[in-house]
Amino acid sequence: MLISQELYPSQDDLLYEEELLRNPFSLKLWWPYLIARSESPFKKRFIIYERALKALPGSYKLWSAYLHERLELVRNLPITHFQYETLNKTFERALVTMHKMPKIWILYLQTLTEQKLVTLTRRTFDRALCALPVT
Repeated sequence: MLISQELYPSQDDLLYEEELLRNPFSLKLWWPYLIARSESPFKKRFIIYERALKALPGSYKLWSAYLHERLELVRNLPITHFQYETLNKTFERALVTMHKMPKIWILYLQTLTEQKLVTLTRRTFDRALCALPVT
């Protein structure tokens, strides 16, 4: 399997990569890296997001931004496209650590509703009601 040259860190990435080698658990390093790569292809950004989330799985800011970008990717695709399944799996991964965050649940439930996945949507509503605090 060939990996596109554009996915490898470039010369411009070295500044961020060196800092991240020293302190991979700092949102203050990952966030500017993602902002600086806002014009990069989705695949490259997703690799950076995945690395950041591996180091900081409890970061609401990273998960929220990642999920919104993934939603943007599928916005104009037909509902049957395989990217929707990838998006749903990403939401499920986010909920492992973000299960107390109502905005993540709401975003996921809206996405499932748009996909017209009735049974999965109903079960996910039930899970959200069990996971979230009563307030």
